[in-house]
Amino acid sequence: MKVLQVTGTMNRGGAEVMLMDILRNKPDDVHFDFLINNDPRNLKEEGAFDQEILSYGCQIRHIGTQLRIGPIRYIREFKKIVRELQPDVVHIHLNAKCGLIALAAHLAGVEKIIAHCHADIKFRGSLPSRVFSEFEMWIQKWMIGWFATDYWGCSIEANKRLYRGGHFRNSVVINNAISCAAYSAVSEEEYKALRNSYNLPDDAVVLGNVGRIVPHKGIAKMVDVLSELKNRGVNAHFIVVGRNDACEYVNEMMAHAEECKVADKIHFLGERSDVPIVMHTFDVFVGPALREGFGLVAVEAQAAAVPCVLYQGFPQTVDMHVGLITFHKDYNPKAWADSIQAVLKSCKVEKGLILNAIRVLGFDANENALKISEMYKR
Repeated sequence: MKVLQVTGTMNRGGAEVMLMDILRNKPDDVHFDFLINNDPRNLKEEGAFDQEILSYGCQIRHIGTQLRIGPIRYIREFKKIVRELQPDVVHIHLNAKCGLIALAAHLAGVEKIIAHCHADIKFRGSLPSRVFSEFEMWIQKWMIGWFATDYWGCSIEANKRLYRGGHFRNSVVINNAISCAAYSAVSEEEYKALRNSYNLPDDAVVLGNVGRIVPHKGIAKMVDVLSELKNRGVNAHFIVVGRNDACEYVNEMMAHAEECKVADKIHFLGERSDVPIVMHTFDVFVGPALREGFGLVAVEAQAAAVPCVLYQGFPQTVDMHVGLITFHKDYNPKAWADSIQAVLKSCKVEKGLILNAIRVLGFDANENALKISEMYKR
């Protein structure tokens, strides 16, 4: 069984992490190849996971984005790649861009075409930009309905946004899963060594966030929370893990932090490959994102037995029901500080119980990979 995974650049985002966990845990009779969609000006830019993908014997091909090269050329190049790789299944992970790819796969003779939505899609920007994006998605929805054979998504909300009528009713929620084994394997020695490398005071409270740095992730909201905690005598430090894709946003955030006299309490670690260990170094995971398709990082934090304080941009489905999630409807710094102080005083939950709950709820990557592999064969 050969599956062509159609993605963007394979960096450390939630959908990409999930896909890599499937690759690591799938049975040997299912083979993956990857078609990376990217700007033609940086067509073969290497993603964070590319070398690991190649180590599993997968092939990587590249194609320009639909908007840059146009639909006719995109379809022509896609069909050529399909002829070369001969996939049995095309699995598309590009949300609102799935429709044209489903059409191209259909024209290439692929019988099983999976559209997979990884977000409750919301468009931002100017009014003309949003109108154009909504119109484009309307067209893509029609093509998904006509040419895709399977309709998957990370949540009911995501599926409702992308799939129309009967296609939504026939859609399937595929849990964004994590490797419970990776979190179970983290030793106290490992995470204490990493935390010591932060060179923080002994009384430091470590707030953490993991994810690509872009404005809608909302990390700048934490500056006022840090200031509020400082005024209460709490020595909170904010560890930010992820690639910086918004330098101007970060500069504005740090300028505000200077004004609030908390700039020395914010630490950027960049991209990390050891996220399970990193998560164990946090006292509290903070998630101020305006929106999350699913918010896999919140499940990862719970797997490390770390309490989470989240904005309602995270869906309720990230709660593994182990008493570690607090949601907020706004960004009131006093309310966030109250929650952080409250969870710091709460009883610790044993990690083994948490990991068992994650497995029972269907969020373990190993079991998820086996389930998805069976679904490919139907």
